[in-house]
Amino acid sequence: MSMVNLCGTNLMIQEKDGDLMKRIGITLLTVFFLLAGCTQASDVPISNSTIDESVTGKPPMQYTLSFKDVDLEKPLTKMVKTDLTNVILKQEIDNYTTYFYQKNQDDENVSAAIKIGMNIFEIGHVGYSAQNTDQYTVSQINALDNDYIKVTGVCGANCPISYYIQTDTNSPKVLRIEAHTVEADVDQDGTNEIVATVGTAAQTSIYQLKNAHMVATNLNETLDAQEVTYDKESNTFVSGAKIWRVKGEELVNST
Repeated sequence: MSMVNLCGTNLMIQEKDGDLMKRIGITLLTVFFLLAGCTQASDVPISNSTIDESVTGKPPMQYTLSFKDVDLEKPLTKMVKTDLTNVILKQEIDNYTTYFYQKNQDDENVSAAIKIGMNIFEIGHVGYSAQNTDQYTVSQINALDNDYIKVTGVCGANCPISYYIQTDTNSPKVLRIEAHTVEADVDQDGTNEIVATVGTAAQTSIYQLKNAHMVATNLNETLDAQEVTYDKESNTFVSGAKIWRVKGEELVNST
């Protein structure tokens, strides 16, 4: 009786006709194991997105974006023109007039209002300085499949603020985001999303519409990263030495 080890398996071969029988048996078993395979490897290749960093020592090459419902849009409140007693800046775009003003007996805060049709609506607080008026801007943009009047200011240290006013004369609404915002088609679907970045260590989120509802995803949480920035020129997101692109609902590494 002889013992043979093939692919880590000990096999017993009985010698009946001497060395010839032994050689035939070993040859047949070798062919069998080569055809069957010595390991139970999977036939399905492993995607980088599913490899555990603790196993490979490398981060995944793509992440699924998790969007959550957000309720940031509110109706605008009407106000009377006599409340605009101390206007420090007035800007007109198309048929809309935006006022930056200080309320009576309040010289430490700056508020904004907008005239739509024959009515004036209060937008909200936009800053603290009546002198540095260059920090207050008004523009006309398209995002989330809507046209907006965008009004920007500051809500505190390292805290820019953006208002998006939907100028429906029947029921105008305002979307308030406490961040620096950019409108861009980050997922290349033909519609501009809103990219919002705030903080000294930049926190970046993407706002978009899904089934007529506004949703948002935080890229710092997705990447488990302290800082994520957006590069508008290349339409990419940067975290450390990694560059990421949005493809559908995936954040894909492009470096």
